[in-house]
Amino acid sequence: MKKEFLVIVLVLCASFSFSQTTSEYVKISAQADKSAYRPGDTIKIAVIADIVKPYHINSYKVSDPTLIPTSVKGLTEGIITEGVSYPADKKLKFEFTESEISVYEGKIVIGLLAKASQDIAEGPVYFKYSFDFQACDDKVCYSPKSLKDSIQIVITKTGSDIIISNSEVFNNLNFSESSQNFVKSEEVKGSKLTENERVSKPADSESDIQDGIAGEGMFSALVIIFLGGLALNLTPCVYPLIPITLSFFGAQASGSKTQSILMGIFYALGMAVTYSTLGVIAALTGGILGTALQNPLVIIGIALIMAALGLSMFGLFEIRVPQSLAVMGNTNRSGYLGSLLMGLTVGFIAAPCIGPFVLSLLVYVGKVGDPFTGFLLFFVLAMGLGLPYIFLAAYSSSISKLPRSGEWMIGVKVIFGLILFGMALNILEPLIPKNIFAIVFPLYIILSGVYLLLIDRQGKNSAGYTTVKNIIAIAAVAAGTWILKPQSEASEVKWTMMNSIESINQSVKSEGKPVIIDFYADWCAQCKELDKYTYTDPEIVEMTKSFNNIKIDLTKENEAITSGFEIKGLPVVVFMGPDGKEYKELRVTGFLEPEEFKKRIESLEKNISAQ
Repeated sequence: MKKEFLVIVLVLCASFSFSQTTSEYVKISAQADKSAYRPGDTIKIAVIADIVKPYHINSYKVSDPTLIPTSVKGLTEGIITEGVSYPADKKLKFEFTESEISVYEGKIVIGLLAKASQDIAEGPVYFKYSFDFQACDDKVCYSPKSLKDSIQIVITKTGSDIIISNSEVFNNLNFSESSQNFVKSEEVKGSKLTENERVSKPADSESDIQDGIAGEGMFSALVIIFLGGLALNLTPCVYPLIPITLSFFGAQASGSKTQSILMGIFYALGMAVTYSTLGVIAALTGGILGTALQNPLVIIGIALIMAALGLSMFGLFEIRVPQSLAVMGNTNRSGYLGSLLMGLTVGFIAAPCIGPFVLSLLVYVGKVGDPFTGFLLFFVLAMGLGLPYIFLAAYSSSISKLPRSGEWMIGVKVIFGLILFGMALNILEPLIPKNIFAIVFPLYIILSGVYLLLIDRQGKNSAGYTTVKNIIAIAAVAAGTWILKPQSEASEVKWTMMNSIESINQSVKSEGKPVIIDFYADWCAQCKELDKYTYTDPEIVEMTKSFNNIKIDLTKENEAITSGFEIKGLPVVVFMGPDGKEYKELRVTGFLEPEEFKKRIESLEKNISAQ
């Protein structure tokens, strides 16, 4: 009787209590969905994070691998974490970013799905969990933090004492594995985190398309994708369809140029529907695709597919679309609806040739996981494919003036085959040592150009094709040679790496020079800007030669350094005299243009001279 009474008391206490842990940036608390659980029961826990203004924290998924994602993990034996349901994030632009990033602001609720083991003991259990995050404000990001907290879970052998609680919180959480924001846990039972452990994501090796979007911005990427769509019209699977399609427009329009143009527009919209739908599906299933692409076997498999498609371009074998699908795409339907339906199916008919480009784009969209981005990129691709039909529809009566398919089309297949082999090699980059890949890839580009110039004889009877082929070949040789040539060492500030206050003090004392200390982290975007733009300025390089230049890596939290130098966010640059005294008015917090940085150095020199 005493035992049953104790269980009831614990159950009642658990139903009205929750834990809370605070930091400068975030306050976290947790609530359970029931007052008690039996062994083997599913346990739902809501982790409530109240993000203090004016800060925000990164989303659970980040497009920039240098940023630290938010993560919640269970840390208690006997209660096994099965997955985490994250809330929808916001896309915001900040001073330290070139594009929008995914963040959380205000109050968010993260659902943690767990299961009580069958052999768990009856009574109260304190379920421990970690909340890992990186906080930023509008200008800078701060060191990653890991908050630890626990919530009391009551285990009972009877079911009569269990009460549903906190339903208003859990009604808004989706714990389904099909949910876009549900991340299945890969933790093993009883795993624990050390005090200095932080959540990070290694930078994935990205495809050329992803590199372009990350490096050049979305607008430039859209232009490249649009031009890529235009170029795909020259592939052997697409080009022969152009005269057939334009003949259909001309026959249906009865000589009306306006109707022909409208049919071309409907045809392009049909392609847009097919490809945009594909992009949205890739984004919604991005978690599955992104996880798969971290597997070496999957990377090798995709590379082999690219290589096989390349061999098909060289005539080793032929990939044919099922006859029924080809007939369906070319069936003589009438009017605008017929044009739309033809556009819907042409993507499947042309898949053997345009598939590799589409696959590369799918890889990027899957990693980003944003449905709007998926829709936009594939819509622009479809517009690139469809624009020639709109333009040529106005001149469908002059279809005979188009170059006829012939030997030059076989030459085009050879060029696309070489591109496919290059894509296969690029996909294998994560599995190849960097120093080897840096030689092999540009060498392949050079050899491809040489092959087109000296060996390939396809399309030699077409003067126009031969001219274009030679231009491509010469450009390939030039580009490969440029990449392969030894890079001259860039002029930059020379730093001495240190990681403790003691080593800094010793260096200052022994060197007897003015001191510049740069505090940086791998996740700090503005730190990279300082390295790229400010510390490579020739005047600054020359001015700092007489300084004791020290660099401190704060990628991992270093409490002694951050406390000793009163560092909250990064980047921070400190200026000190030869005696180790800091001139606080010169301290840099954030990115500084070279001209402004020179003024700080000059001010430091004046202050030292005035002493």
